[in-house]
Amino acid sequence: MVATEVEADVDQVPASSAINVFVTGQPGVGKTSLVLNAVKKLPQEAVAGFYTLEARNPKTGEKIGLDVETFGGERAPLSRLRRGCGPKVGKYYFALEAFEKTVLPLLTPSKAIKLHVVDEVGRMELQSDQFKESLMALLASPQVAVFGSLPACRFGHDLPFVEAIKRRPDTAILTLTKSNRDAAALQVEDLLKNIVGSAASAASILDLQAGSTGSSESLRKLSNCGTIPTDIFSSSDAAPGYDVGGEEPAEKRRKLSSELLL
Repeated sequence: MVATEVEADVDQVPASSAINVFVTGQPGVGKTSLVLNAVKKLPQEAVAGFYTLEARNPKTGEKIGLDVETFGGERAPLSRLRRGCGPKVGKYYFALEAFEKTVLPLLTPSKAIKLHVVDEVGRMELQSDQFKESLMALLASPQVAVFGSLPACRFGHDLPFVEAIKRRPDTAILTLTKSNRDAAALQVEDLLKNIVGSAASAASILDLQAGSTGSSESLRKLSNCGTIPTDIFSSSDAAPGYDVGGEEPAEKRRKLSSELLL
């Protein structure tokens, strides 16, 4: 049974496990700001990933598309108005080659990297099959954690790949609104600091071994409904027809417990 706001199961979690965290919400609610503010407070040598920002004409200030920028300072086009870049998504053309060249190396597991940041898993990025494959491999890896943002459903249309991430039992989904984003940001920062600081021993993130007395303080705080509104945790039905690729490694099979939401 996949975790919901009301009830859930809990699997025992070996000490090598990590947790994946994604924020979602409507455009303009502050997903990227939350991601960047949280990441800049972490040891930068333990973080790899990218975020998305607007690209503007330096002379006119007109928006001409989107760029991706890595936490190492590299910047590359994600989309442009002009033809010839790649597949068209809405009114923009996806800069497939530049995107993959810049982003794919950041999605490779490394002993030095404890947190991979992906902002965002959007319609444009999902035009890349290699991006999707690399992200799914990271999510399934017991050695690393993934933190990022997901687009909200728009006009009644879901993205099957995004819905597949939302229903993973090892992944927490936080729905941001203007009323809860400040409190959510503080709790996310606390959780990420614990993930990055104890990736080698995730018992300090979530101690659910036999005989355990409960979860880590960080996860309890993250789920404290007295601080964060209950709607910050969103559930999702399985997207019909999408195959996630079989069973995940035993180390990563976790389901959020209703006890953790109290």
